[in-house]
Amino acid sequence: MSTLKADTIQSTGGGAATLTKQNAAKARGQHAAGTLQSGSLNHSSITDNGTGLFTHNFTSSFANILYSHVGSCTYNSGASSAIWTYMRDDGSSGDTATGSIKVSSSYVNSATNRTDFDFAFNDLICFGDLA
Repeated sequence: MSTLKADTIQSTGGGAATLTKQNAAKARGQHAAGTLQSGSLNHSSITDNGTGLFTHNFTSSFANILYSHVGSCTYNSGASSAIWTYMRDDGSSGDTATGSIKVSSSYVNSATNRTDFDFAFNDLICFGDLA
């Protein structure tokens, strides 16, 4: 068995290497109040669509809309008994595209009370094949 060790991987054209391994994250976006933070991967921008509603716009599109995602959000103003979530937008259509994904951040503090909210920090990671 061989071991490959590298500090930097670069494409033959001199640009950033393309992730090709199926189980590697293909997009990571972290934002605060709709402002994309450093360290994000495959993100061109974040669009603020209203309270707790955002669109993550990818630099490189996914091969299809069947990619998976996981998200989280953080509320920094003390303890709360609410459940916080960052998920695909529950709009009527167009929440997932190959070049973007619409998401909502909200909290739930009862069976019937879901409230969209702008959290201090939001993270999104996507897995799937790039086009």
